[in-house]
Amino acid sequence: MARKVLVFALLASFAIAAGSIASAAQYTRGSNLVARRGPIATLIEMERRKNEWLRRTFLGR
Repeated sequence: MARKVLVFALLASFAIAAGSIASAAQYTRGSNLVARRGPIATLIEMERRKNEWLRRTFLGR
């Protein structure tokens, strides 16, 4: 029983930590765009936009 509670607590803490890291990345992304220039940065930004579109389209987020 104690092992199940421990595993559940670890999984819950990982889920919470992953969510906070993802939301922090969204806030800092806009401030870094001004400093990025060049073809690689453009490709990276296009990939991010594509991934956002896919998430919104297929996952409804």
